[in-house]
Amino acid sequence: MRKTLIALAVLGLSAGVAHAQSNVTIYGVVDTGYIKESGRDLRMGSNIDNRIGFRGSEDLGGGLKATFELERRFDLNDGTLNNTSVPRYDGPVGNKVDWDGAANLGLAGDWGRVRFGRVNQLSTETIRKFDPFNQFGVGSMVWSVQRLARLSNTARYDSPSWSGFSFGLSYTLGKSTKPDNWATDGQDNDGWAINLSYDNGPLALTANFDRPVDSDSSRVWNLAGAYKFGEAKVSLLYENTRSKGYRSVNPSPPEGYDASIDRKQQTWLLGLEWGIGPGELDASIQYFRLKVPAGDSFSNWKYALGYTYNLSKRTSAYAQASYTRYDEPHIGFWYQQLNRKSVTGIQIGMTHKF
Repeated sequence: MRKTLIALAVLGLSAGVAHAQSNVTIYGVVDTGYIKESGRDLRMGSNIDNRIGFRGSEDLGGGLKATFELERRFDLNDGTLNNTSVPRYDGPVGNKVDWDGAANLGLAGDWGRVRFGRVNQLSTETIRKFDPFNQFGVGSMVWSVQRLARLSNTARYDSPSWSGFSFGLSYTLGKSTKPDNWATDGQDNDGWAINLSYDNGPLALTANFDRPVDSDSSRVWNLAGAYKFGEAKVSLLYENTRSKGYRSVNPSPPEGYDASIDRKQQTWLLGLEWGIGPGELDASIQYFRLKVPAGDSFSNWKYALGYTYNLSKRTSAYAQASYTRYDEPHIGFWYQQLNRKSVTGIQIGMTHKF
């Protein structure tokens, strides 16, 4: 009996040591609801992307840790993979990725963190925090096609924070240049990005420059700032995008527009997040302008309003409404595949995080 107790004690101690050295966290989001937009039937959809993920680290000693992330995203309503609500790119249109979220291995320490594999795009991860809707749902900021959700074949470094200041760097390898490569000539460039941020007290700032991979050397840069006044936060954002070639026309442009044209998009956003009762009121006003080489310039507006009611720490219900006014109907098709001059969107649903 005594030997058995000693054996159990040693086993418990060993398990405790192993747990102290390495740990794995399972997390996820399940979200569903209804979406109705002008010109489209009522459909089921999500606000925050549904996902299940695994995140872990192992203590290597000397302040060094090995880290990993694995995340699978899916459509809760039909079980399919990668039917996400944000733009993503992994080759030809319709290509699927089993681990559409994070899929990376890296190292971390007092000097920062480096990851290799599939990671969030720096310019998206940092700028979306200044959109009251976090760039989800019908109220989301209008995306530029050069700013994606995640990047494959990427090395990314994130610095520690020094009194609120931090920076990030990433480098992405382009696709193969063999004759059977999907990319047309000149579009298979490597990608790189840099981010500078400040987040301390009521003030938050960020700036990005990004040369997207396989984009014919297109580019996107943005700036944003936010300030908290008690329960309210006001944000201001500007983004400037230059799109060239195949990557700038996913999906195809309206009839009569050359797929190879060089386009420019400018976006301004004024946002408000206001804690009211057990939830948060979100609102934004956006102005976005599209320019093409022929000299055409199209001015468009989007207005969004929403409220998230927290039923508990992990479960919430939400409602959003938006109205987008396009300069011309074919611009509506370009952005939302709806040949309309205006689009109204309404979305309701609930979210559970674990």
